[in-house]
Amino acid sequence: MRKFSVLMGLMVAVTLAACSPGPHVSERIAAEAAKTGTIDLATLTPFPWDRALVFGPYASTDRICAALPMSFAECAKSYPQGVGEGSYLLTFIRDSHVVHHELHSRRNGEFCSNSCVLDLRPQTARFTVGPLPSAAGRKHFTPAVR
Repeated sequence: MRKFSVLMGLMVAVTLAACSPGPHVSERIAAEAAKTGTIDLATLTPFPWDRALVFGPYASTDRICAALPMSFAECAKSYPQGVGEGSYLLTFIRDSHVVHHELHSRRNGEFCSNSCVLDLRPQTARFTVGPLPSAAGRKHFTPAVR
């Protein structure tokens, strides 16, 4: 009976470890920006995608929903307030479906100016990391020159 209990405990532990979420993409971006002078979104996502949209601070629900491949009603339920002042909205799309979305804090790095929208592919989602002149200690991501 003891062996069975130990075996079941191990199976539960392995299952929980396999299912537990890793760091958010935003946290991975911040860690990579702190380590190196570049970030590559395709290598920082643990899921496949073929298009990423980055919505800047102050992006409205209307603007977000016009760009995403879903009905306006479905989109408005997911993003009712648009994007706030302190965040970017990262959305990852595969085969015309949103496979992942999350807020990226501006403290983790700035992608572009207010109300911007970046439309990226895995091959073009590379950025150089530099200081943000207007905010000491924060990073700015500039699209890498190809």
